[in-house]
Amino acid sequence: MTAIQKTEEKLRRMILDMEIGPGERLTERWIEGQVGTSRSSIRTALFRLEAEGLIRREGRSWIVSPININEIEQLFVYREILEIAAIRLGGHIITESNFIKIEKILSALTSESTPEQSEQIGYEFHLWIANLSNNDFIIQGIQDAMLQLQRVRWLESDSAHHGWEEHHSIINALRQDEVESAVDLLEKHIRTTKERLLTILEKDQRSLRAKGITIVSN
Repeated sequence: MTAIQKTEEKLRRMILDMEIGPGERLTERWIEGQVGTSRSSIRTALFRLEAEGLIRREGRSWIVSPININEIEQLFVYREILEIAAIRLGGHIITESNFIKIEKILSALTSESTPEQSEQIGYEFHLWIANLSNNDFIIQGIQDAMLQLQRVRWLESDSAHHGWEEHHSIINALRQDEVESAVDLLEKHIRTTKERLLTILEKDQRSLRAKGITIVSN
């Protein structure tokens, strides 16, 4: 891994884990102290994170992008469209080995799983859905949307338990070759998750802002 990649990954992880909160300023000097690399590597990493929408320029400095409620809603709609397309494209031709692969991943989730482990399992499930499409653009679109949404998933302390049941229901429908049933279940899963998160964001805006988390709605 190059110095640029290490810097990029370190900053991305800190942003997604909320170690650096939405609205916080980033300086090259501070980043240099965190990762111990050159300013040129830092700048390249910052430009890459800007392209992902995780940070943005403000004058001569950088800030972590605020959580935008409207964008969160749009990302869920975008994901829903792409994941439904993925299931319709590949849902009828899933091999047994592919089913075994996802079932093994889902079975790793237990009551003792950490939030980070639960988040990773959920990510791998939706990436599995994306890969059914065998379409690089759909896969990349779903990955990009999920990356953006990771910053608000921490608001749901019990999201893994909701997702576990819903994920298994989708897999069971696909095992029965009931693709449209799987589509309906996936649509419900994504919309329910969206409503839970948006409700929390709308309800807790004041307390989140009091913690220094920048939230906007336009």
